[in-house]
Amino acid sequence: MLSVESIDSVLKSYYLDAICASLNTGVSPLYQAIEKTAAEIRGKEAVVPTMYGICGGLGTTEEAGELPDAGECMRAAFSVPLKNIYGVIDITDKALRASRDNASGIVGILNNEIRAMVRSARFNLNRMLWMDGDGLLATVESYKSGSMPEVTVDNTRMLAGGMKVDIYRSGSLLKGGVRVYDVDHENKKFIVRHEEMGSVTAQAGDEVYVQKSKDNEVNGLPYLFGDAVSYYGVNKTANPGIKPMTQNLGAELTVDAMQEFFDSASLRAGAEPDMIVCSAKTRRQYLKQLELNRRNIDYLNLDGGFKTLSFNGVPVVSERFAPDGEMYFLNTPSLKLVELNDWEWLEGEKGSILNQLDRKAVYTATLVKYANFVAAFPRAQGRLYGITDPVADTSATTDDETAGA
Repeated sequence: MLSVESIDSVLKSYYLDAICASLNTGVSPLYQAIEKTAAEIRGKEAVVPTMYGICGGLGTTEEAGELPDAGECMRAAFSVPLKNIYGVIDITDKALRASRDNASGIVGILNNEIRAMVRSARFNLNRMLWMDGDGLLATVESYKSGSMPEVTVDNTRMLAGGMKVDIYRSGSLLKGGVRVYDVDHENKKFIVRHEEMGSVTAQAGDEVYVQKSKDNEVNGLPYLFGDAVSYYGVNKTANPGIKPMTQNLGAELTVDAMQEFFDSASLRAGAEPDMIVCSAKTRRQYLKQLELNRRNIDYLNLDGGFKTLSFNGVPVVSERFAPDGEMYFLNTPSLKLVELNDWEWLEGEKGSILNQLDRKAVYTATLVKYANFVAAFPRAQGRLYGITDPVADTSATTDDETAGA
């Protein structure tokens, strides 16, 4: 007969290893390439050293002349707070009792719950790599009431059906834990339910965040390339050597423009990018350039089973959450996910994993990871933005010419 204790044992001995393997290798090519390490952990944060420039203590003198002065390398240390990442599954007492004499039944329940949680974790881990830590998914543009209200937003790229979100107005919580029932990416809107919104009506300017996550998410690439004065406590103005390279192309993407930026980034950092990351749309623009210039289209097989285009032997990777019109030239050996631990079950009294919710006939289990993302060598990362859309430009030109005629 199955019991809560025996299910705990299965969750520990069987499911945990499979979950860790799935989440560490199957999220995305970029996440796969990032080093996961606990080496820099100091209490509740990670202290990550960085060094930029070369040693200044080199010089040539005449015979018997004075030796050059020492010039130590320029150094800094990033203080990286560890963010709390949780994945929660619930199993009703009725489901457990109905399957206590049927091992395959409870295994099926666990498989379904954990499979769904792993899928959600993959989505959100990848999403957070492309956000600056504030958890802001979208900004409301309009709201249509009804039994299934429609919320039109500025961008649905970070949204998916099934998510639970909080809606804020002027920095204060307006409505929490609202379920997203469907997302219409083409028309930039998502669907909720009237009974969950109640008397609350969203309006233009309201902000949508992941439930209970406002300002508490992992600091992804936008945090590195953002306008903040400092990067994990190190002032960018006082230490300009830690700044990543950025360039506004302000034109259509060309292979020559990519090569020029690649060369400039390599020269500045003293290390070549080993991965170029962009959106699917921007990668299609690159592919179109290869076809127009009748260049060979090369493909690479990456770890984790990913296949992608190549730019002079460097993989050009499409990421779902990368913004359109931008390309990131990354040096992945210097990217780290600093973590206190790999995924683990949150244990209750006496090491229990399944714990009954207070005054409810429901058992819950929680996966936990304390981690954050950091570029240990920011200078080696580059962002080429302002890539214009040739289709949009052509359309605009046609309209102007028609109007002029």
